[in-house]
Amino acid sequence: MRATKAPGRDTILAKSPRAVRGSGLFESIGCAICHVRTLVTAPAGTVINGGTDTVPPALGAKTFHPFGDFLLHNVGTGDGIVMTLQEHYGRRAMQVTWRNFSRTEYGNTQYKMRTAPLWGVRLRPRLMHDAASLTLRDAVVRHRGEAKAVTDRFLRLSAGEQQAIIEFLKSL
Repeated sequence: MRATKAPGRDTILAKSPRAVRGSGLFESIGCAICHVRTLVTAPAGTVINGGTDTVPPALGAKTFHPFGDFLLHNVGTGDGIVMTLQEHYGRRAMQVTWRNFSRTEYGNTQYKMRTAPLWGVRLRPRLMHDAASLTLRDAVVRHRGEAKAVTDRFLRLSAGEQQAIIEFLKSL
């Protein structure tokens, strides 16, 4: 899976006036706060995993466009399962003395999900982590929790502006 390329964009649709408008609206209402357009990998030679590995030249300083930050966010659709310390903080999580560690802080991961990248979203028949959304619009309006303000801004847009964002998403 790690070597599988992300699907390319639909470049024709991405250049359409409606999708271009939707791209701007996607930014302006705040979707790109979590669904980050562009990330850059660490430079080659960067020490990672507590000093056990280094970033190889083939992966160093690479720009990619996932439309996701891969971080944990509460979007109101979490499954209630607390993320383990090791999964969230790495292999040495249990060896660290946590100054402000509390069960409440640990438990707050139960409704958080990693932001999924939106690349290739147009090819998915079911959306969100639970596959309960069948349309892009439904997936957008299901965002709650930390994304509630963004969802509210989306719902205040005109029907045409909402459809422009959907067209933009269909180009990914």
